[in-house]
This record gives sequence, C-alpha cells and structure tokens, in this order.
Amino acid sequence: MILYNTTFVMAPLSEGAFLEFMQEVYLPALAQDDLIKEGSLRLHRIRQQGEEVDSISYALHFYTPTEYHLQDVLSNTGLRLAEALVARFGEAVIGFSTIMEEVG
Repeated sequence: MILYNTTFVMAPLSEGAFLEFMQEVYLPALAQDDLIKEGSLRLHRIRQQGEEVDSISYALHFYTPTEYHLQDVLSNTGLRLAEALVARFGEAVIGFSTIMEEVG
C-alpha cells in the first residue's frame, strides 16, 4: 500500500478560497478516481508552533494499492488538478509531495 501526501502552504489570506477550492473541485475529483483506496482521502490542517502565524499549511493524503497505481493517478487526475490549482492560485499556494510505503 502506498501513502501519498501533499502539503500545501499559503498565506492566511488564501485559506478561505483554498478550502472552498478543495471542497468544490479538488477533493471531489480525487474521490471519483477508482485507483484511490475508498475512504482514504483526508485533508488535515497542520497545527502551527508559536503565536505568530505568517503561513498556514494543510496536508492531503490518500492510499493507492501500488506505486504503479499512484503514477496513473498523478499522470491523469493529479495533473489536471495541479493545473487547476496553479490557474486558480498561481504562487499563492505552494505544494510539495511525499510518497510513503507501509513497513509494518
């Protein structure tokens, strides 16, 4: 099983529009992809350390059965969603991804 995580970082001003975009566009499109394990799609707000907040982060993760399946998701649904995210936010929302595999 492969866990795919994308962390999105943004200024607090972009948070509302980002969450709306995720709920209306991003998450529904991923939920319709048959290669993503049903029920594994999750979006979490990352808690900040300290009192001054100059950025807000969210982590989105889901499981696929194999890395081959993940690459299929990323080449199709993922590519379309990345393009939509950039078209909507430009550099106001930055994302980086991590691929993980279960070890125990």
